[in-house]
Amino acid sequence: IAHEIRNPLSAISQANALLAEDLQADVGAQRLAAMVDSNVKRLQRIVDEVALLAAPLPVESARLDAKALVQEVCDDWLRTQPKETAEAVALALDPAVGAVQFDAEHLRRVLINLLDNGWRHAQDAPPAWLQVTLDSLDERQVRLAVVNPGPPMSPEVERHMFEPFFSSRSRGSGLGLTICRELCERYGARIDYQARLVQGTPAVAFVVTLRGLPALNAESH
Repeated sequence: IAHEIRNPLSAISQANALLAEDLQADVGAQRLAAMVDSNVKRLQRIVDEVALLAAPLPVESARLDAKALVQEVCDDWLRTQPKETAEAVALALDPAVGAVQFDAEHLRRVLINLLDNGWRHAQDAPPAWLQVTLDSLDERQVRLAVVNPGPPMSPEVERHMFEPFFSSRSRGSGLGLTICRELCERYGARIDYQARLVQGTPAVAFVVTLRGLPALNAESH
């Protein structure tokens, strides 16, 4: 169904772009065209997310350098943000963290979802800030956390936050955290919500517990 929806969405987008070109002098028409474009893009994101949830399980899991991947994703994400956002994001990546079992593109998707979600909610609890930490719990578990300021989730929200199409925002698709959970489960990982205190400030954390892999030289023995 998601694939079938893509074709008419593409046609709507193209027709809207042509109309916008023909009506450049009409401010009201341009405003309506922008509204159509915004909603088409929203639907396209939902279609992409549904298609991702329906994707088959990977045949095998990849060996991934967790620290390098998290650093790269955070750097890429920050490049798309205003300068003040970069100044409010703190990274704490333990250099001793080794390889984990996960696909690079899928872990990228999980982390970007958490960064977008965390920064969006951080705006509600100024001054806004975001923390990203990566460390080892033990030889077989690596912990990735994205933390933002904010009050604890209500029991009702906490109960349903990972369910499809549940969102506390009127324009949210309600699939971001569902996708994070589904992708984590594919690789034997886990995602959890935690309420925290960071230097006395109430905060919200989403913690991904990844499956750590032994060093290659250890495997050879």
